[in-house]
Amino acid sequence: MSTSASFGHPQSPTAPRRTAAKLGLALAALTLLCACSAPGMKMTTRASRPGDKVELGGLTLSLYPMTPELVSTMAAQRVPTAPSLSGLLRGKLDPYRIGPQDVLLITVWDHPEISLPMGPNRTDPSSGSVVDEDGLIYFPYVGKVKVSGHTVGEVRELLTAQLANTLRNPQMDVKVIAYRSQKVYVGGDVRNPAVYPVTDVPFTLAEAVNRAGGFLPTADDSHLLLVRDNLAWKLDFHAILAMGTKAGQVVLQDGDSLQVPNITEEPVYAMGELVKPGTIPMTHGRLTLARAISEAGGIQTMSADATSIYVIRAGNGPKVANVFHLDARNPAAMVLADKFALDPRDIIYVDAGSLVRFGRVMSLILPTISAATETGYDLAGIRYLTKHP
Repeated sequence: MSTSASFGHPQSPTAPRRTAAKLGLALAALTLLCACSAPGMKMTTRASRPGDKVELGGLTLSLYPMTPELVSTMAAQRVPTAPSLSGLLRGKLDPYRIGPQDVLLITVWDHPEISLPMGPNRTDPSSGSVVDEDGLIYFPYVGKVKVSGHTVGEVRELLTAQLANTLRNPQMDVKVIAYRSQKVYVGGDVRNPAVYPVTDVPFTLAEAVNRAGGFLPTADDSHLLLVRDNLAWKLDFHAILAMGTKAGQVVLQDGDSLQVPNITEEPVYAMGELVKPGTIPMTHGRLTLARAISEAGGIQTMSADATSIYVIRAGNGPKVANVFHLDARNPAAMVLADKFALDPRDIIYVDAGSLVRFGRVMSLILPTISAATETGYDLAGIRYLTKHP
């Protein structure tokens, strides 16, 4: 015996046909709904003129078609200029100045009673004169002498002048045999991160990298961070080297900290219909759109929409972004992509084609169709039909 339930009304003979019709209408409505919000992200923005603005998801987007004129203008704006190194460059390198905890070796020729044992052959720091916290040393026939803040040459002249009150025409040699007063920290992606002493060899940026054993392969040498007191500089190592010595030298000083970041800290993000979406590091701070797509394995030829390649870049403000659109139906358009320079944290997004998106919609609603067939549920919401045995 069969049963039926329709909110108090018996099922009519034509109910299955009406149910099928309503099911078809319901599925059509569901298809349209899913098409409006198909799985995955969708960029539907197009700019008729460069700089057109649209509001999307609470963001103000400025839209720019990627044209030869735009790429040429942006390339001209990115011509490398001398980095801002105000307060760092020195036309003339200063000699080393002695400080507390440095160890001095002082030799008075022809007066071994003044010099410590072993004379000029002494190299052990324990046999030298340690500068105390007040910047003083004690020397025979002279007494306490202020040496902190002076160069080796100045200390030699000072001691010679005072020793001349006791000795006739004294001949003296002064050298630093242990540098302890001034230190610089070099860390991050270098082979030997450590605290390094400042010596009589000028502690330039190149010298700091050399002492630390050079960069690791994962180092981002275009965004070195130099911190001094309450100031910080971001330095492009290769750009500074390209300036040559005529522009001066970046010299590190006591208390400086040099950090070398990892290339993964400022990547480019590749998303959408790419073979290997993910993060792409920049090389020496440089990366073009074409190379980024190549690093991501290229676009998915069976699913990507070649007319919808986007570069999304943060603008001047938390809710402002610039969107650059590349129509790559013609492979020659990749010439533009090869000249389009990316910035750190740019987002590359390749949209899916319409047929692919339709297929994804159908993958969502097919389970619904199967369930409706099994249960006899009227998707138009009219009634629930029980199965006949």
